[in-house]
Amino acid sequence: MRIAIVGAALSANKGAAAMLESVMARQPDVSGPCTFDILTTYPGADAPLVPAGAHARIVGLQPLRLALVEIPVALLARLARLLRLPLGWVRTRACRAILDADVVVDVAGISFADGRGIPITVYNALMTGLPLLLGTPTVKAAQALGPFANPVNRVLARLVLPRLAAVCARGARTREHLDSLGLRNVTDVADLAFSLDEAAALPPEASAGVAGAVAGTGGQYVVVMPSSVVRKLFEATGGDYVGAVVDVVRGIRERTGLAVVIAPHSYRDGQPEGRMNDGPVCREVAGRLSGDAGTAGIDMALTAGELRRLVSGSRVLVTSRFHAMISGLATCTPTVVVGWSHKYREVLDDFGLADMGMDSSALSDPAKVVDAVVDCAGRRDAISARIAAGLPAVREKSLRNFDVIAGAVR
Repeated sequence: MRIAIVGAALSANKGAAAMLESVMARQPDVSGPCTFDILTTYPGADAPLVPAGAHARIVGLQPLRLALVEIPVALLARLARLLRLPLGWVRTRACRAILDADVVVDVAGISFADGRGIPITVYNALMTGLPLLLGTPTVKAAQALGPFANPVNRVLARLVLPRLAAVCARGARTREHLDSLGLRNVTDVADLAFSLDEAAALPPEASAGVAGAVAGTGGQYVVVMPSSVVRKLFEATGGDYVGAVVDVVRGIRERTGLAVVIAPHSYRDGQPEGRMNDGPVCREVAGRLSGDAGTAGIDMALTAGELRRLVSGSRVLVTSRFHAMISGLATCTPTVVVGWSHKYREVLDDFGLADMGMDSSALSDPAKVVDAVVDCAGRRDAISARIAAGLPAVREKSLRNFDVIAGAVR
């Protein structure tokens, strides 16, 4: 089977990488031998990160190329299809990869959601619309969608989503949003990344940083993963995000005595802070805490599997990144979430842990977040057992994604 994957990259956002890697690792178990074309915004950075043994090819699909090259070619191809003309003339790299694919898998973590801005919504429509124009069956694998109250978002969602071979709803709230559109191609699933394996070990540099912080704490540590996305939201209301996270870390240290490891879940080396790069905000937080030997900052790109390894070794995870939360749940690690969307709570609901999810406004009173961490640290065994009890059913729902993909093949 030949599969084209859109909506994710192996570099930058490691949540997207986790979903992408899960498809490459698990789909052959359902469909037999597979080859993959990864249509990515960061072809140069992604090329060296293709997992060993994966039959995968990197295809560059930057936003401008999508809008100015591939979409016009796809529109001409659509006209040619209506006229029953051959499409051998299509040679632009993304359109050719999609035409040659048996199925396209869209692994965007969230799309067609109000509040993300018109440019991102239009980008969602173009990215998913490209294979629709070319006539290749397309599956939106597990992701959050909606709400659709914004008129532009609702129109674009109605234009694109009903034409997909399948839409995989990642939780009850997403399903409610999709039901409001009257869709008949929806399947309830869990996140793809619940099927991801953790790495066998951390890189030596990261392992040394953790070891230095936990010296004297019996090897126990809390992982804190700040987010550039939540920083932007919090500071738009006048808050000091870095100061709030620093207060959270200091509170954890004072009240638990545990070490704290600060790590980015999205990372672009040498690039400014942005939606796909938490490196700068993590450096700011770690810099303010440099006088505390019990804190360590990891300033490097870890793979999705390595990040999961880091999380699995912690006593508690504190994060604002969705797929960091997935790693916490997948490894039965108590997880405190400071998020910004329904996508967090709908997953926590599957484990009966919705009370562990907070809105980013909770950072206005860092003590509330610290209280939650202290509570989780004290009840770690009980919380881990609750997660473990819910995990088999969630993993089974995660595996549905791969059956849906196999069923969509032309």
